[in-house]
Amino acid sequence: MEDLKYEEIPELKKKLNNIGVATETLNRLPAFEASMKPRQTTRTFEGKYGKVTVEGRLGQVHKTLLETILFKKELHDYIHTNQVIGGGKIKVKYLKVLYDREKIRKYMAQGKGKYSKERYKILLDDMMRTILTLNIKGEEVRGPLVIDLYDSPTFKPINTKSPIIPKEVKLTTIIFGSVITTLIENELKFTYSPKLIMALSSGVSQALVRFLLTHQNHPAAGYHLKQLVKNLDCPTEGGEWYDIKRALKRDAEQLEILGVVINFEKERLFVVKNILENLL
Repeated sequence: MEDLKYEEIPELKKKLNNIGVATETLNRLPAFEASMKPRQTTRTFEGKYGKVTVEGRLGQVHKTLLETILFKKELHDYIHTNQVIGGGKIKVKYLKVLYDREKIRKYMAQGKGKYSKERYKILLDDMMRTILTLNIKGEEVRGPLVIDLYDSPTFKPINTKSPIIPKEVKLTTIIFGSVITTLIENELKFTYSPKLIMALSSGVSQALVRFLLTHQNHPAAGYHLKQLVKNLDCPTEGGEWYDIKRALKRDAEQLEILGVVINFEKERLFVVKNILENLL
């Protein structure tokens, strides 16, 4: 992929399997905090779907960037390296993705110019510095979310007649760590546009939708709202619970567009339409 010409990409893409934008565990375990302003900390959560420890800072905006890169990628591949563990060598596989950073910034800006270059860099830096440990069904995997990021030697032509806009842009290569690579290789994957999730104003709303869309069947009598929010590692008592409900109320109209209706008086949530279909 390093000596690749942009014209070769369409043919190569035809031979690749779909890797989606998320997996069951990425959306069901709160590796990404249900907040738009996540904390720099070490936190551990254990629940029905496994156990996760996050050393660093990951929130819903980081999840949006990850999904957008995978949704808008130009190409993906895998690389293999040998690592010495316990006196022996093992092969480790990493997911490698080629993307156009200007396309990513434009998509995340939601029609308002381009997403801040400084903010984009901060999010990527957070992702490179964060260490994830996942324990699912007794199997543990640990490592950084992202292990490398650099300008690719591949240039993408730009269709423009403007004398001030470059005729081509350099693509970006991102290499994901073993945690993401393992999940994408082994789990049920989901493909959707992050656009409507991104439009939700609160991190708890975004995390809730991401959690729900990984479930095919939903109870006709609805979910207990508190229990759902507990799966997101959010507080469900006192003033903090009031703040969470207020955040969900602000997003109530947008949530209904996605197929999620909340009865705040009875604290029950209903999925009335297929969320995933609404995101395609």
